[in-house]
Amino acid sequence: MALPPEKLAQLKAAQKAAANQELEQSKEIINAQDIGYTSKLFVQALFPYRKTDEEKRVIETAQGRIVVYADGGLPYGKYPRLIMAYIITRAVENAGKLKAGKIDFEQAVRIPLGHSMNHFLQAIGVTGRGTGGATGNLANIREQLLRLADARVTVKEDDGVRARGKHTQIMDEWDLWFDARDPNQGSFIESYIKLTPQFFQHIIEAPIPIDLAVLRQLTKPRAMDIYIWLTVKQFWLSKNNRDSYLFTWDMMAQSFATKELITAIDRRNFRNEIKKAIHDVQAVWPNCGIEADLEGVTVTKTSPSVEKKPPRPQLD
Repeated sequence: MALPPEKLAQLKAAQKAAANQELEQSKEIINAQDIGYTSKLFVQALFPYRKTDEEKRVIETAQGRIVVYADGGLPYGKYPRLIMAYIITRAVENAGKLKAGKIDFEQAVRIPLGHSMNHFLQAIGVTGRGTGGATGNLANIREQLLRLADARVTVKEDDGVRARGKHTQIMDEWDLWFDARDPNQGSFIESYIKLTPQFFQHIIEAPIPIDLAVLRQLTKPRAMDIYIWLTVKQFWLSKNNRDSYLFTWDMMAQSFATKELITAIDRRNFRNEIKKAIHDVQAVWPNCGIEADLEGVTVTKTSPSVEKKPPRPQLD
């Protein structure tokens, strides 16, 4: 049944308004600064590097244990890392607006994802033509976002006397209108996620500035993790007035080994994987001050990829 002329005109006007909003949001993304943020949770290999159906990952650290759960399977690969960089960066920006009284708390924890999948791809820094279908990267990106929506992180400490821990769900709510078969398909309703208050608070307590241009040039998830870790260590060297520091291979394994290194072959393969990741980081950040040898990984103080740490937003 054909729509009456007045209804058809209203529909076309709504479609034009949505298209204009999409264009303005795209311009905002293109003109945005390359300074982004991540959180201290993502300084280690929080998510697996390769496809997995496992729903739990345990990371042993010097301070205790980090456990990641996801009912639909753990997020994996490079896309969750790009997605989280976007989410955390927007959360830090929202925290500043919240402090300035420009938005309320409900608006601060709401992270917009755009009116189409293409807009979301631009937001997280995925350029070029995506591939559709069940095995294409568009379906994978959508799946990783849904896996993140299911993810919960538990941090535990126990020194034999005092035991403490905290559960943190990343997302409290999500509403996605993404069609991987047609990423240009727009929606009148903007897709969004809503962060849990706990995760939002975790982010704004100590956001870590990163160079999004560097992160997006790294195509391997392990190299992304090494870059974020190295950025933190460069700030640490500067803060503590140290010229360099050697991180032994055992220390590196605590942060980046995705399985227990039992045999000599396991340890050798791990060292080679880290060296490849370091090489990738050096290719996009030549003066990064990192070298690997038989003893471990040495970080030497140099100019950070983010020259100046932006002021941390504070909430009263």
